[in-house]
Amino acid sequence: LRLVQLANLPAQDFTHKEGAAAEHAWLVRAIKSERCVPITLWVLYREWVDDVIDGQVEHVDSWHHFVVARALGLNLSKTKEVKPHEAADLLALLAEDRKLGPGDPATCLEAWLEATREAFDFRFRKAHHRGFDGLTLEEEGSWEGEFFFVQLADPQLGMLHGDKSWEEEKAMLSRAVKHVNRLKPRFLLVSGDLTNAWPVGPQADPSSAAKQVVAVKEVLREVDSSIPIVLVPGNHDIGQVPTSNELDLYSSRWGDDYFSFWVGGVYFMVLNSQFYMDSSKTESQRKDQDAWIEAQFAALRRRQPKHVVMLSHVPPFIAEPSEPQGWANWEREPRDRIVKLAKDAGVRLWLCGHYHGNAVAVDDDLEVVTCAGVGSNINWTANAGVVATSNRPDFDKCVGDPPFFADAQHSGLRIVRFDEEGPRHSWFVLADVPLKLDDAFRQDGNYNGSPRRKKKRASEAINNRLGLDGNAQEDIFK
Repeated sequence: LRLVQLANLPAQDFTHKEGAAAEHAWLVRAIKSERCVPITLWVLYREWVDDVIDGQVEHVDSWHHFVVARALGLNLSKTKEVKPHEAADLLALLAEDRKLGPGDPATCLEAWLEATREAFDFRFRKAHHRGFDGLTLEEEGSWEGEFFFVQLADPQLGMLHGDKSWEEEKAMLSRAVKHVNRLKPRFLLVSGDLTNAWPVGPQADPSSAAKQVVAVKEVLREVDSSIPIVLVPGNHDIGQVPTSNELDLYSSRWGDDYFSFWVGGVYFMVLNSQFYMDSSKTESQRKDQDAWIEAQFAALRRRQPKHVVMLSHVPPFIAEPSEPQGWANWEREPRDRIVKLAKDAGVRLWLCGHYHGNAVAVDDDLEVVTCAGVGSNINWTANAGVVATSNRPDFDKCVGDPPFFADAQHSGLRIVRFDEEGPRHSWFVLADVPLKLDDAFRQDGNYNGSPRRKKKRASEAINNRLGLDGNAQEDIFK
């Protein structure tokens, strides 16, 4: 065993995170004693990786880095130089020493690897066959009281520096994940645009896109495995004018592009909103989603969930239901049709991203909430209803200086709470996230949880942090 570079790390870097099998002292002893690695267990590990992992993930080396980090309770950044044979050495010795379980070493090694496989990449593809593993009607269809979840929108690694680098967005996403792990919500919602570089198309940069995917997954793997990660497709994930190839690439990385799931008696429907921006190359897929949506709403009349929530990347509208189509809302025909279906089904909350700023619009009892980004936000200075409905924003007229922010005073997350009466939600910049979920809705002057069914929202904090004047903010949140 030659993982000397890891043995030289401070002992406090070795944590007791889920899956951790050995502490710093064990690693130091194993290296100093120059023990022989049990070849049978070494071969078992390498063959298991060849059979199960190779060909299923984009970069097999990232698997070896992950298993070593998980086994020793280290941050992934500490294991980037680990070689495949070194990972095999470590896991073979851990199994031999019964660190992976008290039973037969080979059996325990395979069981630990299966659990690690789930934590590594396959948790990102739990959305399949239009459902979500572990969040089904049978498992989560009953109302059992209030719960919370966290929404992140537009991590969009690469936006700030035009895909030349993405350290700031990655750092903000990592900071958000730490908040999520502390808050322990029922699930984490990521509302699209995980990456910035186009995967295919006329402006494609597939190399940068693939690297950004690896970076996003690296951070999201730090989310506690007890917290499901629900991913919504964004235009940067599947392309402005998606094709079958883009949809296939997305599903291979992130799972289904539209699906439904249940949490605590509440029904959630995830839509591929890009079909309602430009479906010229995916007309049949759009029709399939339309038929699926109608079938879901028909089924809901029998199932009668406690609440129903719609989730999409692009909002159907951002200020008024009848606003013209622009770059940040849907075409009118599907908007009118699907919004009516949603309202008839009693939907009161629709959560979105895409705009890189906060906006709330109301249509009768339906509240459409557009969430600002956890990555870069745009320094909008104009009314959202005007900006979002243009074909292309005039950045000289509607964006301040600097045009973008990606720091803890501007990037943030939304905490959503469901109780008997319905949903409530509050937005927080990453520097101000409360210590506990309940604190998000205290009415004591520190955290002014969004008042239920409030139709106008004027937040001085958002005014300051997104560079908006008071009048503009009042208009945006009508």
